[in-house]
Amino acid sequence: MYSTQLLPLFAFGCVTVPNTQGEVDPEPTHDLADDVFDDDVLDDDVLDDSADDASDDAHEPHDFDAMSASEVRMKIYGALNDLHALEVVQVGDVILDLPDEAICAYGWSPCPGFEDLVDEALREAAPRLDALVHHGQAAVAEDAEIGDGSCSDRIIDANLDALEDLEIVKVGDLLVEEPEQNCPYSLPCEEDIIAAEEITCERAASLDRLVDRTQQL
Repeated sequence: MYSTQLLPLFAFGCVTVPNTQGEVDPEPTHDLADDVFDDDVLDDDVLDDSADDASDDAHEPHDFDAMSASEVRMKIYGALNDLHALEVVQVGDVILDLPDEAICAYGWSPCPGFEDLVDEALREAAPRLDALVHHGQAAVAEDAEIGDGSCSDRIIDANLDALEDLEIVKVGDLLVEEPEQNCPYSLPCEEDIIAAEEITCERAASLDRLVDRTQQL
């Protein structure tokens, strides 16, 4: 499946994929407001924590058991930001093992009596989310030829399903690059269309590598 719009979940932005609407339709554990991920909310130290090195050797998993509940939340905010910044697929919220009545408001705000349960669910989800970010960064950074068929609808759909089946985050559609409109009457030229298709195909190849890397998560 293809999409040309990012989920409205995030306030920070990928501006390279404008246009028509795509949807994500898994059962949410809860919703988050756009401003949850404002720059004012995300601490610079958390954003800087996204690995500059995407190689396997450079990755050191965080010790989430040693963190406070608020630190775990900020790490999850930062990890979702990192996944979004990859500009490969639509990324929704982290998936938590919680009953529907546990979350009362945006930002994983627990209902009375569910505070400890929500904090534990976030702490439990954080390591797999952290690993997914690492593998995503490595998949995008990998300098590899685009495999045969990785850009086909069949392979893309299968890879999106595989990523969704991990049940780490809500997954939408592959992001499709819109061609620039450099020809008369604000229409894309042939070279614009080809360039956009190449970018989209590179995203499909990154998705394929990501799925291959995350089979054991």
